[in-house]
Amino acid sequence: MKKMKKIIIALVLAAFILTIGCGGMGIEGNFEMNRDELQALFDEEAEFILLDVREPYEFDEGNIDYSFNMPLGVVESSVENQSYWDSQAWDMPGKDDLLIIYSMKGKRGALAVERLIKLGYTNVVNLYGGYTLWLDPDADLDAEPVSGGCGG
Repeated sequence: MKKMKKIIIALVLAAFILTIGCGGMGIEGNFEMNRDELQALFDEEAEFILLDVREPYEFDEGNIDYSFNMPLGVVESSVENQSYWDSQAWDMPGKDDLLIIYSMKGKRGALAVERLIKLGYTNVVNLYGGYTLWLDPDADLDAEPVSGGCGG
């Protein structure tokens, strides 16, 4: 009976974790920048890596200039894999390099930031509002998502 109770608790906990999965893991600090701050970095010709964590078909439909596509699903397994970067003809980022992450609306970007921080990256931010606000600063972020999963 005790073993059954532990199994039920584990299942309830797993369901809870799956339910909140898109909500983030609660890393403290400010890890966002807005479109004007990104534009200022472009204007200053600052050095940074712009990482689009949307799916390849989304990236192909439109992206921010000079960005590199690495879907959220492969960030953890590929960001520290030198052969992955070599295959993409890009330099692998260092742990202290400025990484600016974006997705469609910012949700997947926030998840990628959390994952990268947990991997030890120290200078990583999410573009608030993602590609949506990059294209149109007045866009409605509450509109229905155009992708599956966490929607943004």
